[in-house]
Amino acid sequence: MKAQEALTFIKNKAGAYFKSFAPASDGLAQRRTLRLNNDTGLLKLLGCAFMFCDHAGKMIFPNAYKLTAPEWLGQWAFLVPTINIMRAIGRLAMPLFAYGIAVGCEYTKNIWKYALRLLLVGILVHPLYQAAMGHVTPFTFNWGANFYKPAAIYEFYYSKNLNIFFTLSLSTFIIACIKTRHYGLLYIFVYIAWHMDGPLDYGYKAIILIVLFYAFLDRPLVSFLWVFMFMWYWAMSSFFSNGLVESVRLLFGAQGQSPYRTRVILSSTSQMYAILSLVLIYLPIRKRRVRLPKWFFYGFYPFHLLILYAYLFFNR
Repeated sequence: MKAQEALTFIKNKAGAYFKSFAPASDGLAQRRTLRLNNDTGLLKLLGCAFMFCDHAGKMIFPNAYKLTAPEWLGQWAFLVPTINIMRAIGRLAMPLFAYGIAVGCEYTKNIWKYALRLLLVGILVHPLYQAAMGHVTPFTFNWGANFYKPAAIYEFYYSKNLNIFFTLSLSTFIIACIKTRHYGLLYIFVYIAWHMDGPLDYGYKAIILIVLFYAFLDRPLVSFLWVFMFMWYWAMSSFFSNGLVESVRLLFGAQGQSPYRTRVILSSTSQMYAILSLVLIYLPIRKRRVRLPKWFFYGFYPFHLLILYAYLFFNR
């Protein structure tokens, strides 16, 4: 009984909080005023450039210069995790796309079609993505013998390493449920996101980031605080799991943990570089100066994969 009451309480609170995001009773969408960076075309263009840099760094230039923290940083070395410089630049791409999806969810005429469009593109380009990113060996799948076998196609191409469109699509479905107050569907999509955390590109944390951007599109200060803290947690989960107060004390030189434990707590992943993208997202640009065709990103994604695949094909 207590569990049922708790679920009812959460549902009512969630409904009240997201009420302003839902369509109005007369069928017209209640669109909020975007108070973050309005030049989403510029951010999308930069995101594509960063993404191509990331993927090229993985597939074409794996031995590019590696960023490493200088010794004088001491316990602050977590600010510069060791990584290929091209992949470090590529970390900025996903938050830009996440913000773009959040804005798209607010201003699209039909959010369900928007989500389905993202899903369809993800399904269509995925075999190319798997081959271009080295997740499968090209020409090893026998399409002639298996084109009518969905289970075989799924097992070879879709059972792992899903491309970013699946993550963006699932995020959009979740926001669509929030906007239209379909909480039964919301529970289902949240379960799918949690269950598919491994195969999804960037996992459920990317979905949380998109929802955070969406929730506070018209409140830049609140948005920045929530997004910054979440992205810091994403990059340094051990820093928070150890206890924030104790971790801060270690950061400023306090003793009490073994040297190994201190290194673990004050360690970070490559997602630390993704935080730099917030500088672009929260620039107070009010006018859209860069206007891109609606299908630009949908076309650029398979195009850059074709470039990577061609390089691998001619250099095998």
